[in-house]
Amino acid sequence: MGIFDQIQGAVNSILPTLFEDEGLTSLVTWKKFTDSVFDEGHGVNVDTYVDTKDISAIRIEKEIGASNAGRIYPPGQWATTTGDVQYLFQFADVPDGASIRDLVVEGGITYNVKKIYPVFGLIVKVDVLGYA
Repeated sequence: MGIFDQIQGAVNSILPTLFEDEGLTSLVTWKKFTDSVFDEGHGVNVDTYVDTKDISAIRIEKEIGASNAGRIYPPGQWATTTGDVQYLFQFADVPDGASIRDLVVEGGITYNVKKIYPVFGLIVKVDVLGYA
């Protein structure tokens, strides 16, 4: 039995408490992409979405590089642009068939889903991109 197998139950028991903490979480709406249809009147494709449900998420603001004792280190493989946002969701809360064509809406601001990272079947980290 691996170390993760030994702690998985404990982690699963803590996650609901974390995602219920109003000081830590935000309520977001996940909008699943359903279709894209060409609108001849406007000459562009119009995407349609369905709101799946409101989901509790932990919002993380990302910054570029790292700082230690006043030194700024160059961006590494984890570098992101200042102001980018990530969300952490409980694994079971992410809609089935989630894709990078979906949208995440928080406080009236709509974000494009950029990347979706399942983490050990416990949480899902979602990178979102600017304003959609």
